Amino acid sequence: MALPQLNSTPSYRITIPSLGKKTTFRPFLVKEQKALLIAYETQDKTDMVRAITRTIHACIEEPIEETLTTFDVDYLFTQIRAKSVGEVVDLSIKCEECNASNDISVELDDIQMTHETQSDLIKLTDEVSLKMRYPSYDDFLSNEKLLDTESMTESLMELIMICLDSVLTEEERFSIKDESKEDVVNFIDSMTSDQFERVTEFVQNMPAISKDIEFTCVSCKHENKRTLQGMDDFF
Repeated sequence: MALPQLNSTPSYRITIPSLGKKTTFRPFLVKEQKALLIAYETQDKTDMVRAITRTIHACIEEPIEETLTTFDVDYLFTQIRAKSVGEVVDLSIKCEECNASNDISVELDDIQMTHETQSDLIKLTDEVSLKMRYPSYDDFLSNEKLLDTESMTESLMELIMICLDSVLTEEERFSIKDESKEDVVNFIDSMTSDQFERVTEFVQNMPAISKDIEFTCVSCKHENKRTLQGMDDFF
């Protein structure tokens, strides 16, 4: 005899930011929560991201065929987490003045997306255009230079190359994945400052989950203002 079902799981509507497509999700269950906790205990970025993405795909009720962007994963997970274990997350944030830790509670329902999705087409000249794409977490995990915070210039260049999908002319389409890294670097190096700025703006203005917070430091009483952005700031 089969054991009885314990709970009827509620469903919630949500929009996948990069796709503008509505879908439904359920809260995660103990089996998914256990996988998340095990991954968190390892403190390994790869394990944590994979556990989070597996949880999202398990909880979304319609299959997602498209690759989720980093901001899709951040947004979907915060909303699933809010409906699963509570809409408030407790954070420890350091004072910008004295570096003392402060306990801050943040409502996940109040998190907003910064920036809207942009046009993925950038016109460089009358004859040449760039088709862009937003990166996924798989892109980050497969490229150590993207996680190198010591060299921001190098990280930015790596991110730009990942966000390049193809080069378009009136007659041809050149897929970036089919080109050597050296040729891609040479292509970027041949841009004018104005052209490169347009490409950089696409990368720097990618959507992200965000919330402005204010708190008075418990130690030095300094008034702090800070913007939390991206999943790392919230969990």
